[in-house]
Amino acid sequence: MGIPSHTRIIFMTDEQHHSREYGITRLMVVTLLVLGLAVLVIMGLLLFSFSGKHNERQQIALLEAEVADARVAVQNVGQLKEELLFMQGFQEKLLFMLGVQDAPSANADSINAWLQRDPSSSAEALRRSAALSLSQKPSLWPAVGFVTKEFEKGAINRGIKPHEGIDIAGSTDSPILAAGPGTVVRTGTEDFLGNFVEIQHGLGYLTVYGHCSRIAVGLDDQVDAGQVIAYVGQSGQATAPHLHFEIYVQGEAVDPRQILEGEPPTN
Repeated sequence: MGIPSHTRIIFMTDEQHHSREYGITRLMVVTLLVLGLAVLVIMGLLLFSFSGKHNERQQIALLEAEVADARVAVQNVGQLKEELLFMQGFQEKLLFMLGVQDAPSANADSINAWLQRDPSSSAEALRRSAALSLSQKPSLWPAVGFVTKEFEKGAINRGIKPHEGIDIAGSTDSPILAAGPGTVVRTGTEDFLGNFVEIQHGLGYLTVYGHCSRIAVGLDDQVDAGQVIAYVGQSGQATAPHLHFEIYVQGEAVDPRQILEGEPPTN
């Protein structure tokens, strides 16, 4: 059934039986229908657009959360990188200590002199690593006597010469004792120290005993705390018999008083 060419709408009221009549053409009906359909289409598009914007906001929120997680992950990666670099350095030293081929050369630290000598066998390498890991740090004063010169870090730029140890005056040929259990890593003679002994105690501690009259231990000997390792003398640059005693921690000379308690025994 088609749309009539002309339609009349009559409004009648109860008062005085008045009525009003309106005419609507076919064109007006079509126009109204088209406008209604257009409104519905526009409303549908708006709803669709709103739905799309809502999804975009949700995606943006998810992306922002992922970016925050990524930032945290980057920070964690930075921390892990630092830890891996530390572990790498420790591993390189450990591999070198165990005698693994192609390990990097040791730095000039407290275990340099010892580790530069390749172990003759895997058993020796394991013995070295066990000695380093199990030995205790220095805890005993190495000689009887009085301190005649203290540790001085020095300042070359201000003309203050460093004195990287403590001098303990004693009588000639009085015994020098190991300050702690460890391994003899070097013995020899040099201009300043004269006859000297170096003992490695665990990972990072090294003690040096200088101006000795004679040495009582040999290279790679295992010593106990309090064991006689040498005797007080005046070798090297010394004006009177005394022991020059040094302690190194991770390759850096430190004041022995920071490690040892009290004063050297006097009898």
